[in-house]
Amino acid sequence: MPRDADEPNKCWSVSDTQRWELAAEFKLEQSDVVKFYARNDRLDLVIPYEYHGIAHGYQPDFVVRLADDSTVLVEVKGFENDQDRAKHEAAKRWVAAVNNWAELGRWDFHVCHNPQLLGKELASLATSQVSSQRDG
Repeated sequence: MPRDADEPNKCWSVSDTQRWELAAEFKLEQSDVVKFYARNDRLDLVIPYEYHGIAHGYQPDFVVRLADDSTVLVEVKGFENDQDRAKHEAAKRWVAAVNNWAELGRWDFHVCHNPQLLGKELASLATSQVSSQRDG
């Protein structure tokens, strides 16, 4: 869907050459549920995790604000190894802690295994968050 010349771009991102992440950015731009997003590059959003007893820092690929004002950390990942799973579990714990604190709005974490489906996945996530807020 072409954008109107007067419509601002949703993106605050400097793309690297990773094809999957570029495809994900394209889908983020197209999505009606995405208010804006930023590539997590030099944002200093680093989630601590431990793998094999060694401390590491994990930086999800994107920070995405949805139309419902929730924020989603998005990781674009094809194949996952054990260290990736440790990162993702740490991100889920971090999001749970942020949501428990309740000072930064509603957050979620999503691993995208197929960038072509990212828009649909985020739409589903936004719908499920609205449902849980209504039911809660």
